[in-house]
Amino acid sequence: MTNKDISKEEKLNLVAARIRGVKVDKFNAELNLVEQNALENPDSSVVASADKVISNAALQITALEAQYTSIQAE
Repeated sequence: MTNKDISKEEKLNLVAARIRGVKVDKFNAELNLVEQNALENPDSSVVASADKVISNAALQITALEAQYTSIQAE
């Protein structure tokens, strides 16, 4: 078996997939907030967890987009 490096295109596809995954997680958290805000008594732990996912997702997306740009420049 030969050891092949990951091509530039494969790396870009992997990073793009990760970005999409984080964006999906962020959107799901946003939906959790919508659901909780529709309730008479929202669950504060669900709201706090969703808020944390949303803020962390923004940081992750920024980092992954920087990595994508770096790979493009290779």
